[in-house]
Amino acid sequence: MSATSAKDQLATCGLSWPEQRRNLILFAACTGTQYLAAPILYVGITQASLCDQLGADARTSNLPGTLFFAMTAMPALIAWLSPRVSSLRRNLSLFYGISALMLTVLAVTLAMPVSNQLKLAMVVLQGGVSGAVMPAAIALLWEAMGRGADESRRGLALSLAFGAGPLLAVAGSFGQTMLLGGDIFGLHFPGFAYPENFIILFAAGVPVMTLAAIFSQFFIIAPVDIEPRREPLSAVVGLLTGIPLMLAAVTLIQMAAGSDAAAVESTSSIPASGTLLKSLGILCAVGAALAFMYHFRAILQQRVLLFATLVTILVYAGNVIPSNMNLYSPEALGDLPSKYAGVQNMLRFSFKVAAGGALGWLLTRTNPKLGILATSSIFLLAQVWAMCVTGPWYLVAFGIHGAGELVGVYAPNYIVSASRPDQLRRNMAFVTMLMVPAAPAGYLFGAIVDGVKDAGWTALGMNSTALGFRLSFLVCGLLILSGIALAVLLLPTRPRPSTIDSRGLDDANNVN
Repeated sequence: MSATSAKDQLATCGLSWPEQRRNLILFAACTGTQYLAAPILYVGITQASLCDQLGADARTSNLPGTLFFAMTAMPALIAWLSPRVSSLRRNLSLFYGISALMLTVLAVTLAMPVSNQLKLAMVVLQGGVSGAVMPAAIALLWEAMGRGADESRRGLALSLAFGAGPLLAVAGSFGQTMLLGGDIFGLHFPGFAYPENFIILFAAGVPVMTLAAIFSQFFIIAPVDIEPRREPLSAVVGLLTGIPLMLAAVTLIQMAAGSDAAAVESTSSIPASGTLLKSLGILCAVGAALAFMYHFRAILQQRVLLFATLVTILVYAGNVIPSNMNLYSPEALGDLPSKYAGVQNMLRFSFKVAAGGALGWLLTRTNPKLGILATSSIFLLAQVWAMCVTGPWYLVAFGIHGAGELVGVYAPNYIVSASRPDQLRRNMAFVTMLMVPAAPAGYLFGAIVDGVKDAGWTALGMNSTALGFRLSFLVCGLLILSGIALAVLLLPTRPRPSTIDSRGLDDANNVN
């Protein structure tokens, strides 16, 4: 095939080059705004620090991050509700606008003379809203580039978005440190007083997200001959059942934890209501899992995609540990978690920039399986480091963790490699939901800390608080290690798309 004919095959967009260039620049600009606001949109470290300031326990401090990942099921439902291509720009602006509105409400609530319980509720809500709208916005942003530019011309946008983008996240984290206080490379920032520091931090995200909403209106999307139609209700019954059950599970288990804590404080036995709430929460969680499995049953019937799903869920447990890593700061570093949130995020994204190029180079010379194993192993190393190191060097754990977060790129890449072209959109919608079954791990990690602290356990010279955090890192590491083991044993090196109907089991990938 000649170079010209190959180029023609990639020229699938009917827009002119100036129009495509405009779309590519807008894609990079919108992605850049997301990175600039990453300290508050990457729900976990910052929200945990704020919850700690508000007097929350470890369970509650982990709740914003848990709810963020639980709500990543929403993009699949949103895609069903509004499938028309003509609605793409409107929906993209709407999602960014909702994010800006939520940040406004949270900043205003923090500034008001209201109870800490209400402020905590708004922090948790911001985590849930971000989990619902930001993954949906990212999915639409990718679709805008896919429809608005030829494949051969997308390298410019990707270089700008994911090369310069993380640098904007580093800049945002630097600003966070200036607001919250902390030390960076020998420079000391006293920070602003609480709560003004957090009010300014969340308020600063409002114009950034507003700018993204404005940028979204300038995409040029060519009209399609036939607009996609909404599927019948029966096609999404699993989603419509699973999402409410999942939210009910999070609510009931949190209520049960509050009931248990109240019983301990009153020195009475644990009330039956706490046990009942916890049991109902577990039943709702099981029901949600079964509902999601039913919705995506066609994917889970394919052998390699099933194994890749299990590996991804286990490794994704590492995505919900940063809250505990931040809350461990008083024991590991000797100061409040908020004093280190900025530098922790800065290291997180700095290492991601460095690792991104190296891992991309590795993928071009190896295979999709090695991409999962490399990023998962880095994720595991972050937990080993957090367990073993204290003092200033403890902060390196956040950098290693940031590099390991790139498993969120290489696990989906493996699933793409194992997917037929006609299944790709459905399978990628499925990928966005794989954080949902991993989300309860965040609650588990917080519960481990509180449970050890309440029991007063000590070991190896560690007080109960330090022991609880290190045990949570150990459990997280074991989950990641389990995923690595499954990947080594069960995933083929170079997966091939299924060649049979998804109603039967796929054995096309039995060979490595």
